[in-house]
Amino acid sequence: MPDAEEVATLLAYEFLRDGKYSAAQGPVEIRQLAMAAAIGAADHVALGEEREGIEAFGSIAVQSVGFEQGIDDPKVHVYLTRGSSKLIRSLPKTVEGVPIVAHQMGTVVVRPEAAASATNQGHLFERQDRICCGSSCAPTSENSSGTLGALVRRAGSERMYLLSNNHVLAGCNHVPIDQPILSPSSADGRPAMRAPGEIGRHEIIHELRSGNPHFVNPCDADLALARATDEAGLSSWQGGADDGFDTPAATASPMSAVRVKKFGRTTGLTFGVVEAKVGTPMPVAYTARHFRGTVWFKDVWTVRGIDGATFALPGDSGSLVVTEDAQTAIGLIFAGNRNGEYAWIVPMPCVIGAFGGLRLVAGHGV
Repeated sequence: MPDAEEVATLLAYEFLRDGKYSAAQGPVEIRQLAMAAAIGAADHVALGEEREGIEAFGSIAVQSVGFEQGIDDPKVHVYLTRGSSKLIRSLPKTVEGVPIVAHQMGTVVVRPEAAASATNQGHLFERQDRICCGSSCAPTSENSSGTLGALVRRAGSERMYLLSNNHVLAGCNHVPIDQPILSPSSADGRPAMRAPGEIGRHEIIHELRSGNPHFVNPCDADLALARATDEAGLSSWQGGADDGFDTPAATASPMSAVRVKKFGRTTGLTFGVVEAKVGTPMPVAYTARHFRGTVWFKDVWTVRGIDGATFALPGDSGSLVVTEDAQTAIGLIFAGNRNGEYAWIVPMPCVIGAFGGLRLVAGHGV
């Protein structure tokens, strides 16, 4: 019997090849995925050759396929961009003995300027007159808002940096180096809040690549760093003085069913559960001031709000996701679905491995 990862890989391969991924705009053949699917299907003729398990899904519209990891009896999760409750009930409940769960979530779009439509009252968290992580931030060149995820240092250096998404700090590859980063963002400034002020200067990105994954390697992260220019005005504290916590120094890989939380610019403190790893390429539509295209990601994770509640909305991009006891960081939010129930995160091993190696700053200004 194949395991959940093998079934997820086979389903994703066949769904892509059949053109069932909504954002792919047609069939996609991915060489590396074809090899993985062939290996996984070698001993499972019904799934690999006769495709009976695949055909039972009919004409569905897929966003991604994930699998649970780190728990007993893991399931495969099929995330749909559209589909009625009736359709979901009609889909197979198992494939090759592995349980299948389908979710209808709508399209996933990253649009930095959408933060203002989510709320024009973005959070600015302060502690001891310092700006805390989880607060609104943005470059001076952009009409957008995102979240200051954490303070970090690069390997071999004591210089402090601001960590967030590429689409938050870098406008999807297009913000010039040394551009000022403000907190709160200009769009979030209002009478009852401290005026937007410089906290950093844009410095380095993890490039976002758009293109057919047959030719362009999928991304594993949406990340950027800005050099901190006012370390004395920043705190590693996450969120509010009463319900916040210090950024944990410890990091770990996400695991399914782990309860987590985060502070973000739009929704503040929210709670969720890690659901599934999306190991196979998935398309995400990006729409920014100077960048428009479909970016494919792999090896990212889904987090779902507790009991279907909101976990992240536009503007929460860049938020650091930690375990519910705030002892361990497990990822950084980079995308979510329209109603905010689901978020996609870059896992911390990828984050701390970026830019030559990073370490989270804890105990600064707390």
